[in-house]
Amino acid sequence: MLLHTSPVQFHSLDDWRTFIDQTFVPLEVQVRGRGGFVPQAGHCAVGPLSITELHISATTVVRTPALAKRSEQAIYKASLQLQGTSEIIQNNRRVTLTPGHWAMYDTTQPYTVHVGDDAQFLVLMIEPDLLSMWQPYLSVALARSFDTQSGCGHLVRQMLKSIIRQPQTFSDTTADSVAHALIQLMGAQLSEPFLADTPKPQTVREIQLVKIQHYIQQNLHRSDLNVDKLCQVFRCSRRYLYNLFALQDLAPADYIQRQRLISSCERLADPSYQRPIAELAYQHGFKDATAFSHAFRRRYGVSPTVWRQQQLSQAVM
Repeated sequence: MLLHTSPVQFHSLDDWRTFIDQTFVPLEVQVRGRGGFVPQAGHCAVGPLSITELHISATTVVRTPALAKRSEQAIYKASLQLQGTSEIIQNNRRVTLTPGHWAMYDTTQPYTVHVGDDAQFLVLMIEPDLLSMWQPYLSVALARSFDTQSGCGHLVRQMLKSIIRQPQTFSDTTADSVAHALIQLMGAQLSEPFLADTPKPQTVREIQLVKIQHYIQQNLHRSDLNVDKLCQVFRCSRRYLYNLFALQDLAPADYIQRQRLISSCERLADPSYQRPIAELAYQHGFKDATAFSHAFRRRYGVSPTVWRQQQLSQAVM
């Protein structure tokens, strides 16, 4: 085992299934190996990253549609094969990992992983916010193989192995920086094959702006989503944040307000969405229905109720 932590002990198959559910996400587990099943596992956390090393016999795990639908939190999993093989199936894609290759998949969607006999691999649990800069590439990068023999992939493997050999030696601040540096390398590698076909930001400031805008889109429901919160999350000054949004001739608060109202309009235009206006306001971070209605009327010239009626009438016609 590469992880220099105390290995987890398993006394039964049920213990193993419980470990899988608690460490990753709920999965259906089927052991296919004929011999005695004696899995080995180690686990550590480095900043926001959860890293698990597994050495197991032939096993299949399935994230069924029902289990995926019950996801309480979006999590991406990255698997780096160290020994043996693994086959990952998701979104009608099928990829086989051999030693030195890694792939990423999404736990909010169904998937199947067939692990070969005597397989050893590392699994990273990654929150979507850490990958927000590469969000445009993730949909095409899932369940695809990435090599670690050269270039950026080689740096990913070397850095990851170095991290797991000394996870307890990092301070909290250092661990956070190390984890983000590793994610930067992984994101750069998974996006590299698609950069030629995808419009990309030309400056560091534009990249940072895209990352912040994605965070805003994912957190419109939060009442504390404001300039101070963004400065805290992205560790920047108010002046720097305002300079970033000047690229779009908008103040940060105006951008947040606009995105909340755009999202609200999409809900109001959906015939299947029949929730009260007050509930819609809370879902988009407004303190009450009155504040929401005033902001909505200033932008669209009518109240949310009237706008909903107009949209539904047009849909019927």
